[in-house]
Amino acid sequence: MALETGNYINDLVITNPTSSDPKSQGDDHFQLIKKVIKECLNGFTGAILLTATDTGTAAAHVLTPTTALVGYTTGLMLLYRPTNAGTGALTVNVSGLGAKSVKTIAGADPTSGDILVNQPILLMYDGTNFVLLAGSEYLSKTGNQTLTGNLTLTGDQTVSGTLAVTGASTFTGDIGGTGGNKKANLASPTFTGTVTLPATGSGSTEAVRKDYADGLVFAAVLPAQTGNAGKYIITDGTTASWQIPPAIATFNQINYGGM
Repeated sequence: MALETGNYINDLVITNPTSSDPKSQGDDHFQLIKKVIKECLNGFTGAILLTATDTGTAAAHVLTPTTALVGYTTGLMLLYRPTNAGTGALTVNVSGLGAKSVKTIAGADPTSGDILVNQPILLMYDGTNFVLLAGSEYLSKTGNQTLTGNLTLTGDQTVSGTLAVTGASTFTGDIGGTGGNKKANLASPTFTGTVTLPATGSGSTEAVRKDYADGLVFAAVLPAQTGNAGKYIITDGTTASWQIPPAIATFNQINYGGM
């Protein structure tokens, strides 16, 4: 049978070589297997994935795999379950090769609570530190979250439940709803701190202060303004109307009466 060819694991035929293949093709089969392995694990210069039981502390994990690791190489991944909850900065030491710092994807030290007891974590060596790729609680936290620094969100964001804002909040650009409902979809929002609104609002979608809104309500119940300069308002308890001041009315009566 002709020697198979391929570059990836799926190209290998599990039934080859057959009993009828010449022994002279044996070295060709071995070379093909080596080629496929190197192609599938392209770029790795050492161990790829290692797992072991953590026997260290909350701040210093210790892994001793059955087959000792020869050395730390870029791309090496560790998959294991910590035996202690994280308390902050963390190191990991594999096969006694020396402790290496563990960092988040952002390059920072883990914080207290990021590492959970018996929760699988995945680390990758970048040539200097082990980077926490998965398993940390901070990747899928629930409950109260604290963010320090600027938070920039691009695209639509969905918040389910109560959104509480403590301190000053700054929004640049429009805050829109769905369709024509251009407002936050909150039945009873609670703000702690100072919320600053414009003194006046000229647009139909702008937020305004209570004193400005009260002025609009008062203006709406006034009688027409045109042609009523110098008059004052009276009401019969139901409807407001304009009235000429008494002194002017008396003067008019005398003036007209003398004509």
